[in-house]
Amino acid sequence: MQRAASRRATRSVRAVSASKGADRRSSLEVLRAEIAALENDGAGALRPAAPRLEAPKPQDAPANDAGDALAQFRAEAGLHDLRPQAYLDAPAAYGFAARWMAGWPDDRAIVWVRARGEARLDFGAPCPDGLAQAGIDPARMLRIDARPGPDALWAMEEALKAGALVFGEAGCAPAYDLTASRRLHRAAREAGGQILVLRAHDADGTSAALTRWAVGPAPGQAAPWRGAGGLPGLGTQKIRAALERRRGGAPDVVELEWDDDALCSLESAALAGGPAAAAAG
Repeated sequence: MQRAASRRATRSVRAVSASKGADRRSSLEVLRAEIAALENDGAGALRPAAPRLEAPKPQDAPANDAGDALAQFRAEAGLHDLRPQAYLDAPAAYGFAARWMAGWPDDRAIVWVRARGEARLDFGAPCPDGLAQAGIDPARMLRIDARPGPDALWAMEEALKAGALVFGEAGCAPAYDLTASRRLHRAAREAGGQILVLRAHDADGTSAALTRWAVGPAPGQAAPWRGAGGLPGLGTQKIRAALERRRGGAPDVVELEWDDDALCSLESAALAGGPAAAAAG
C-alpha cells in the first residue's frame, strides 16, 4: 500500500514538474518574442516617424523666405559646418545652431555631442530654459560628453545611424578631416537626417559639408527703455552668418534677430520694410 502511494506521489511530482517545465518554456518563448521585438525596433526612441529629409525644390524653398531664412538649408539631408568668426563669437555660433535646430522636425530626437575639454568652445553646457526659449523642447535632446576627436566623431556617426538629428562639436580636432566629414555626410544622407558640426574659430582644413558658415554677432535693435543710471537696456539679439561655401550655389549672408520680450524672430535686415517700400513706390 505504501508502494502504491509512493508511485502515485511520484507520478504527481512528475506531472507538476512537467507542468512547471511547460510554463517555463512558454515564459521563455514570450520573453524571446519580446526581446526580438525590441531588437527589431532597437532605434525606436530615435528612429524618425517623419518623412526623410530630401533636397528641396527651388520653388519650395525660396532664397528670401521671410518666415524662415534657414528653411532651404535645413530641408536637405546631409552635413553642414559652422564656426565662430573669433573666439568670443562662440556664443553667437551656438545661438545660430539653436535657431537652426529649432526648425528640425519635432518628432525626431536631437543628439548634442559635446567636445569635453575643448578650450576653444568652453562656454558652458546647454541650458534647458535657453533651449526652450529658442524653440527647442529640452525633452527631445540627448547630450553626450565625449573627448574631442575620434570618440566624438564616432558618437555623431552612431547617432545619425540611429535616426537622430545631430549637433556635434568638433573644435579644432585634426581627426575631423575630409574623410571623417564624408563619413558623417554619408551617414546623414542614408538616414535621411542632418548634422551640424561646430568647429573652432581657428580650425582649418576642408570638409564634405553642403554649406560652411562663419558666425558672429551683429548690432540689434536698441531697447525702447533705459535702465538704472540712464544706461541703455538690452536690445534684441542679432546674429550675422556668412555663408562662405555652398555646394551648387553662391556665397550669401543671413541675419537672424530675436526679440526676447515678444519671444519671436524678427525679419532680417535685407527683408525689413521691403513690401512697404514697394507699395509706397
